[in-house]
Amino acid sequence: MKQDFYEVLELRKGASEDEIKKAYRRLARKYHPDVNKDPGAEDRFKAVTEAYEVLGDAQKRALYDQYGHAGPGFEGFPGGGGFDATNLGDIFDAFFGGGVGGRQRRRGPERGA
Repeated sequence: MKQDFYEVLELRKGASEDEIKKAYRRLARKYHPDVNKDPGAEDRFKAVTEAYEVLGDAQKRALYDQYGHAGPGFEGFPGGGGFDATNLGDIFDAFFGGGVGGRQRRRGPERGA
């Protein structure tokens, strides 16, 4: 069974958006695999990131608060896929600016073929 996202971020259920963001930043720095070489740090980092992906988005948070992990878009609910950790760089870009290696991502529509 999955751990409660509020517990993962070490927060109370009624936490503000600012408290959620601060908790994520603190825990992401603490458990990031480049910083923390403990065997379970990477899994903990992924759990923290997953929790923030949900609680940091007002719509996802409302669904999670109402249905928990069984809500739409979460594991166990039809059409739910759970967390996708394929591009953690996007999360870091959102908080720290730029891209990996200092590259900036281009905003707006992408040029066609």
